[in-house]
Amino acid sequence: MADITAAFNTALKAHNAPPVTSHRYSIDRLDEFLKEAYSINARIADLTAYLRAIRPSYLSTAPAPRRPQRQNSADQKSTHDATQRHLSDTERASIDAEAKTVLRQLHAAVERISQIEQIRQDTASHIALRKRNQGGLGAIGRWAAGGAVTAKSAEEEMEEARQKMLNAHRESIVWFLQAKLREAGTLQATMMEIRIQREVEKSKSVLYKAKSSSVPSAHGFDAALDSEKTATQEQERAEPQLSDEQMQLFAQENQDMMKHYQDTLDQVRTAERSLIEISELQSTLVTNLTEQNEHIEQLVQDSFFTTENVGRGNKELKRASERPSSARILFHSTCAFCAFLVVWDLIF
Repeated sequence: MADITAAFNTALKAHNAPPVTSHRYSIDRLDEFLKEAYSINARIADLTAYLRAIRPSYLSTAPAPRRPQRQNSADQKSTHDATQRHLSDTERASIDAEAKTVLRQLHAAVERISQIEQIRQDTASHIALRKRNQGGLGAIGRWAAGGAVTAKSAEEEMEEARQKMLNAHRESIVWFLQAKLREAGTLQATMMEIRIQREVEKSKSVLYKAKSSSVPSAHGFDAALDSEKTATQEQERAEPQLSDEQMQLFAQENQDMMKHYQDTLDQVRTAERSLIEISELQSTLVTNLTEQNEHIEQLVQDSFFTTENVGRGNKELKRASERPSSARILFHSTCAFCAFLVVWDLIF
């Protein structure tokens, strides 16, 4: 679509009207709630981008390169560098712990702004109720116009509708942040699940164990892992044929393999604990999202009803001003009675 802003401004200038200016969006002009919401959203986006960038290296099962990797300084470290280099098990565990910590912090931040918004809504409702309970000239005016003392004026109806729309908008912001945080948590949990599955499959793979063995005759030792009885028989048959050096080498291999399996088991247990914590956080987010969604729908319906009530209230006020009210009749009767007394006093 063509931009006709210049032509429109020319037409406005011909009618001595101010031209249309472009709206410059600035976060600094927003209120504190929106500033904090933008900050949380940016942190969630950074976490999601980092997890997606680190995913290939995190899930890679390739062995560590023989040539030592060059370590960059803290200032030069970047996400791109992390995605291109091999990650050790310690680095993967550190990534899991950091991601879990950030998820907790973001969840606490979202809960904090949600609680602050709830306090603001309760305070606004309390202030509006106090203003109505004070009565004063506004209540007298509503009674004199034929309406009830507790009836809401058009201004009050419009203010209530504005507050409900503001509440629905901010509730939607909280719901959006919780949904994005849930996506980030799901991404992290999926990566950890795939990593655990691959580690278990790699440990169970006979081909991987055969490849990692440096002695060709280790086949008998690998087959011995199937059962303790078979291991004993193989060892008895192999002892007369193997030298002390070979037996020592097999014993060292056995210790290394047991250590490898123990380390893998510890990694799996640590990852499972992290998965359980992330799953609990996910369950909390799902519950909050469901409640938030129901609350938003209720606020939207209330805003629609309030808009209808404003129109209906204006019609009622118009009809009330047209029909005689008790206050008006009382006022006219009082004026007539006073006038009668004045005339009576003047005559007699």
